[in-house]
Amino acid sequence: MKNFLKSIACLIFYFAVQFIMQMVFMLFGVVSGIQSESGLMEFSMNHLLLMVILSNMVTIILLALLLKFHKKCIKEEWSLVPTKIRICISPSISAFLLSFAWALVTYNLSFANAKQIEKSAAFYSNIFSGLGVIMMALTLLVVQPVMEEILCRGIILNKLKNSMPEWTAVLLSSLLFGIIHLMAGGLWLTIGAAVMGVYFGIVFVKTKSLYAAILAHSFANLPDFIMSYLPKLEFVARIALASVCAALSFIIMILFMKMQK
Repeated sequence: MKNFLKSIACLIFYFAVQFIMQMVFMLFGVVSGIQSESGLMEFSMNHLLLMVILSNMVTIILLALLLKFHKKCIKEEWSLVPTKIRICISPSISAFLLSFAWALVTYNLSFANAKQIEKSAAFYSNIFSGLGVIMMALTLLVVQPVMEEILCRGIILNKLKNSMPEWTAVLLSSLLFGIIHLMAGGLWLTIGAAVMGVYFGIVFVKTKSLYAAILAHSFANLPDFIMSYLPKLEFVARIALASVCAALSFIIMILFMKMQK
């Protein structure tokens, strides 16, 4: 129970930093001369990508400083153990295929965070051509995978493993990972994130390396970039393609788990 409460405290800390960062951006909006509440919200949403990057970086730095204060080794506490690239390839492909299948199934659903990210990317692209894509890639493929894996696998899963069976810890940490996405995209995104969290948890416990989980997470976020470039498919075609991708993903993951025994 103690480790579970510590895990909840980590989530609260994560959300607190995000909230404070949003308030900081709104303060900059006020300094810039924006007075209305709607104007301040629009200002912060336009800068959403920068806000996410900075809040995640600040969170990582604070968590690292906390470990240093308690004289603990960051590499050991977060399982920052180097692993061979060839070991990471198959689970990363598996994570991509499952995420792509989920994106196909939920193609017609509207997620609030996706719209806000697209709006922020368009805002930065208006400032400098291509800047929005760079900011989006930095956010979804680098900063968020690193931060979320440090939090949910490096810290939470590692703590939970010390007080419960490993697979129970994987499932519980995945549930908490899904909850992180609740406000961003509602129930469907929460379910999808929780399922992907199980994948990331498996990669983490099998390789014993946070780097492998981060790479798999980055691959899982790739469909956010490619979906808009794909031709529109009919419902039956999307479900069929999603089924094939999901089946391949499960097969690759099962083979990976057998190889890592």
